Amino acid sequence: MPPTVISIGDLVVDLITPTRLPILPFKHQEIRGLYLEAGGGCNFNIMGQRLGLDVRPVGAIGDDIFGMALANILQAEGIDLSGVAVLPGSRTCVVLDLIDRDTHAHTFVGSLAEGPLVEFTPAIEKLVRRAGAIFAQGYNLHEDQLPILLDAVLTSARRHQVPIFCDTGPTLGHGIDSERIRHLVESCDILMMTEEEVPLASGGRTGEAAYTYLFEAGAQTIVVKQGGAGCSVILPTERITVPGFNVPLVDTVGAGDCFNAALVYGRLHGLDWWGAAELANAAGAASVQKRGSGRNAPTRAEVEGVLGRALA
Repeated sequence: MPPTVISIGDLVVDLITPTRLPILPFKHQEIRGLYLEAGGGCNFNIMGQRLGLDVRPVGAIGDDIFGMALANILQAEGIDLSGVAVLPGSRTCVVLDLIDRDTHAHTFVGSLAEGPLVEFTPAIEKLVRRAGAIFAQGYNLHEDQLPILLDAVLTSARRHQVPIFCDTGPTLGHGIDSERIRHLVESCDILMMTEEEVPLASGGRTGEAAYTYLFEAGAQTIVVKQGGAGCSVILPTERITVPGFNVPLVDTVGAGDCFNAALVYGRLHGLDWWGAAELANAAGAASVQKRGSGRNAPTRAEVEGVLGRALA
């Protein structure tokens, strides 16, 4: 059986809008296509499932047309939604992805999900206990429906010694209390972030001071994503620099999520840090050659094509 990975929250609908940035008042544009797609953490879910993980999202989607559309997309990818609640009166998170078709720059305009708190059920406890890994994100701290679920999943995973991967992300600096950030960092084993996000996860620190802070907080490994240049794996006693792949750039939306899924896949399939990071770089490189997110994520074959070999 493939390893099971529990992905927490961030179940988002993207409205992908090819346009020209910046958008200015009264400067109207005609676009070619506006696409409804799975976004946010769903990029991780789809990429992980395509690589060969058994990805089980937990959280909630809205009791609305967007939630229904999102459920249909994920189920068509073979993703089990038994851990996802559809709560009456709730609203799905929807993000308008404004993507410049000439420069490939993008910006997001969105609304957070709304609805009742999501409970930590015995069924989810059973999933966590049997999981190979947990995937969390800094964005989870912004999700008003998730405080109970997030804390319970992380606590249960720690109790059952299930490794916790976390992409700290760019949103930690947007109104999140420092104690909540510290608690998330202390709960996770493997932290993924970009260079720009390092200070957000480490109380404003950079470089070695940031890494020392994060290791003392409990992290075992820090993976710093560096776009086309590749990534660096920071261990308490070692630094591993893994170069990226030179590929044509079409769109960077979702590339970091695909990187994350491949990194988790690699570690759960016994790759060392160099091998897992190389695979993650390949997934990111395969992603940037395609436009948009969700179902536009790379296939396993496309990742293998960039990597230059078949996955075990």
